[in-house]
Amino acid sequence: MGMVLAVVRQGGNVGCNFMKTLQNILLGLFTLTLFGCSTGYKNEGDAVYYEHWNEGSGQHKEKIDANPKTFNILKFDTYAKDNKFVFYQGEKIIGADAKTFEALGDYYARDKNFGWYGKDTIKNSNGRTFKVINAYYSTDDKDYFYETEPLNVVDPQNFKFVYGEGDYECWATDGKYYYYNYYKVPSDDYKNLKIYPKSGGISNDRYWAYFLDHKLNYDIEGKRVVDTIDIATFLVTGYIECRDKYSCFNVYHGRKKCSE
Repeated sequence: MGMVLAVVRQGGNVGCNFMKTLQNILLGLFTLTLFGCSTGYKNEGDAVYYEHWNEGSGQHKEKIDANPKTFNILKFDTYAKDNKFVFYQGEKIIGADAKTFEALGDYYARDKNFGWYGKDTIKNSNGRTFKVINAYYSTDDKDYFYETEPLNVVDPQNFKFVYGEGDYECWATDGKYYYYNYYKVPSDDYKNLKIYPKSGGISNDRYWAYFLDHKLNYDIEGKRVVDTIDIATFLVTGYIECRDKYSCFNVYHGRKKCSE
């Protein structure tokens, strides 16, 4: 009996030791993942590197064409510059003015000429008056922008968000037109236009239904998707899904039988 108890105690100790060993291994792996897979700029005095992690190929350390003596990591870490060049996540930004370049966020920046989104120029932007509104929108003294795309707002002074400010799916208006992300709804019946949040960009007025910046009857390439739409019974039933008195339909694939 005493021998059995000794074996049981020994087995219990082995189990405890195994669990402790397993915990230490897991802790080590967590620490390696947290601290070993580092990303960012590394100025080693004689050269500058950018480290990044790729899930498929692991950790990478790449030398970048920067002057270590004048190299400076900007406050949001994704951007950096030296006396000649500007970098975004280790890539040189073509056309950026290093002298006046400043980071405004993880993805946004400006110089004397343009606003920047990542390493791309924000089209038609004025760098001297450019400022960030939220993760998707920015503005200057003449227009508003969705990431890199200008909205070409008709009345910038009256531009405001009406749904989803700061979200990926956002509606805004300038009092003359409605805008879904960077698409302008081409309705001349502004006062009677109805927008549908969380629809993927669907709206309608008294005469037409719209998807993004075109009539819903057609896709973005001008191909007819839906025949006549009965506006009096038109209803949005879900994300890119609609119905009228004739049937249900998808804005990309056309009419289909209603499920209910």
